Amino acid sequence: MNYSADIPVRGTYDVVVVGAGPAGIGAAVTSARLGRKTLLVEKYGYPGGVGTYGCCTIFFRFGEHGRQLVSGLAEEVIRRMDARGAASLTINDGCGMPEFRRIGDRPLLGKVITKTEDLRVVYHDILSESGVEKLFYSHLCGVIRDGRRVRGIVVDSLEGPGIIESKVFVDASGDAHLVHRAGGRTEQAAADETMHKSVFFMVSGVTPHDPQVNIKRYQELFKAGAVPDKFWNHLGYSYQLDPGIVQLAFAYANGDACSSADMTRMDHELRDRNFEAVEFMKREMVGYEHCFPVNSAQQVCVRSSRHICGVTKLTEELLAKDELPPAPLMYIVRSYGSHSTDQKKGFAPAKRGTLGGFSAIPYGALIPVEFDNVLASGRCISVDECVMDTIRMMTTCMVTGQAAGIAASIAIAGDLSEMTEVPYGDLRQGLLNMHCILD
Repeated sequence: MNYSADIPVRGTYDVVVVGAGPAGIGAAVTSARLGRKTLLVEKYGYPGGVGTYGCCTIFFRFGEHGRQLVSGLAEEVIRRMDARGAASLTINDGCGMPEFRRIGDRPLLGKVITKTEDLRVVYHDILSESGVEKLFYSHLCGVIRDGRRVRGIVVDSLEGPGIIESKVFVDASGDAHLVHRAGGRTEQAAADETMHKSVFFMVSGVTPHDPQVNIKRYQELFKAGAVPDKFWNHLGYSYQLDPGIVQLAFAYANGDACSSADMTRMDHELRDRNFEAVEFMKREMVGYEHCFPVNSAQQVCVRSSRHICGVTKLTEELLAKDELPPAPLMYIVRSYGSHSTDQKKGFAPAKRGTLGGFSAIPYGALIPVEFDNVLASGRCISVDECVMDTIRMMTTCMVTGQAAGIAASIAIAGDLSEMTEVPYGDLRQGLLNMHCILD
């Protein structure tokens, strides 16, 4: 795409990261801490991605099978949140309503529940302290490509359009927007084969109760066909954040997350269903008799959409092997499955299961095949749809972001012409030095 010479160059950087979710925060903070001039571009006015605008307050996958595997920036965030009284560790509680328990010096296993408003502030603080330049309220609207290199991106901010140049770009948009707009190859499952979409919301006025009673009651109602259409087959994400305030998400909708028309339709449908969910909870669930909605996500929460075509793709076959993939970045559980587009047919569109043991995310899954100076991180890396559950969690996304930040810094320091030239040993040592991985 050609852009007018009238569009000014807003700045030149070592690393530019597009998208300020956990993956983008991980990439930007890591790059800046390694001494690179770093810019983070975000369409919203605050960082955090689905964990803040989406009210999805849960950090999964710090550890599995009784063993903590991930630390780094993700643990730094949680420890800061805990110091503010804004993080709670839950262990093997199903989807019940646990007490909000401070973490203290316990290892991070199971799920960590956080409070959205505090998370926004903690992310802002870490970015500023690390020296990341933030350009928020700004949309990516174009990419300037020169052969196999991206020379710049065009952003539309409150001041108007501008060009941003960089040595390395990181696509942490979640939907591979940068790679897609640059003309790179991407993949996307059909709407009826990918994970469904939700709008998380919060209710107040909940009184103390035994969550297991409601879990059992919900399952009985679901089997009897007495749960409204387009509701999950289990009572999902009912986590207590403050006394009487519970996060909920069990209505769902289906559609194309990269279609403005579909996202608009799903937003309307899901907000209607959430009010239906409140009335259902008041009528059927113990402790919710007088509940009322107090907050909801600012947009539809997307679990999976468009992915880059990477040098290495994390496939179901690769996950099933007893050996690790090439250039492994971090351990992941060998499981597959996803949130089904039809909960009455089960919890996955194809199959769901755990193979046991661990696999890993390969570095090549972060490298788009057409570009020499672009990396991806987060849920838009190169993976099969059926293994998205292994890589899409906020903790995992943040580690892939840190890996991208380290790889970008190594490439710049070594004046490497391609991201594939980054020595794997140096990248792995960088992950260990920053405690992103613990083994």
